Amino acid sequence: MPNVESYIADVSLIDEQQLITPVDNGIQTSLKSFAELILTIFDATAFSIVANLPERSVELYKSGSKITVAKEQLSDDVFNESIIEHDPKIFRVVSPIILPSNLKFGWFIFDRPSNSRLTEKEKLILNSLQKNFVNQLVQQKELLEKLNSAKFHSTICELKKEDETEKDRLIKKLQKVSDELDEFISIASHDLKSPLNAIKRLLEWIYDDCKDLLPQEHLENFQLVLSRANRMQVLLEDLLSYSRINSCDSTRASISLESIYQDIEQILEVPKTVTVDIHANNEVLDIPLIPFKTVFQNLISNAIKHNNKEHPVIDISLIPSNQYYIIEITDNGPGIDPKYFSLIFKLFQTLQSRDDVEGSGIGLCIANKLIINYGGKIEVASDGELGSTFTIYWPKV
Repeated sequence: MPNVESYIADVSLIDEQQLITPVDNGIQTSLKSFAELILTIFDATAFSIVANLPERSVELYKSGSKITVAKEQLSDDVFNESIIEHDPKIFRVVSPIILPSNLKFGWFIFDRPSNSRLTEKEKLILNSLQKNFVNQLVQQKELLEKLNSAKFHSTICELKKEDETEKDRLIKKLQKVSDELDEFISIASHDLKSPLNAIKRLLEWIYDDCKDLLPQEHLENFQLVLSRANRMQVLLEDLLSYSRINSCDSTRASISLESIYQDIEQILEVPKTVTVDIHANNEVLDIPLIPFKTVFQNLISNAIKHNNKEHPVIDISLIPSNQYYIIEITDNGPGIDPKYFSLIFKLFQTLQSRDDVEGSGIGLCIANKLIINYGGKIEVASDGELGSTFTIYWPKV
């Protein structure tokens, strides 16, 4: 029988009212996005997701001021909106989260100061948000089941004990599990597009209906919510790109760095204020074109995007070597503190706020994974003040 715990990894109670669960960064980011949407769309002062565990109800996620909910308010399986305070009037919304199996996972709860209850359009928006949340819960459960069934740790230990034939069999098994996970990420990202697009359309409808009625401050809030929805869409697109790395076309080509940059310059629409100098003497490289071009493009895009100078300068040099094509990409940007060197190559990690610099933080992660897949490596050097240098070591075959 399915239960709520099966949708949450390694639940441990802090106390009777709160629990902590080590979900991955992607789900944490998703929960934060849900909270931002609720707080902004409904002008809420507090938001909580409460899980319906067998012995008690506990808080899975919260944002804003603390919400204390009586058991009586959580006993029904129906939408409930009630006044909890007067002067000022505050409405509390308690909306049950029902999974496709009819299992009651828990509740969305939020408080908002208002002179009236939710409109039908607002209820429709809330329902769309909950459907999106339920889809992510179901996908997370499937992912956890795949990860548990793979048993990576025990398999790696067995590799050390088995003969070469057994090792080959286990390697193939691991590769199959990895391919299944990549496929799952691709499908999950693709399926999330539809509910996200529905949320964006609803927000745009509300904005169009109210843009002549609401004060500027509220219109700015709507723009902020739409910006967050667009950011989630970028994250999904980048996640799809990440999942397709292993199936990237490896057709080789003989081409110079200068020619590759000419193509990239058009794709990136490099601003005229940016100066890019290439020192490669038009030497021809024998490389898998699409993977290498993807790496090169992400590194140049990163150097432009994060440069805070009025006239950014990027120097690209090909260093002589017998074993590798060694390419150095140096910029005159703000640099990277050495303590962040390992962090910048992780999935969805950015050193600057996404409100300051648009991006998902996946570009360097994709570049690093592609380089490793082809037997190379990437290094970064910076003093955190006077620019950065990324060095690619791409094997010659």
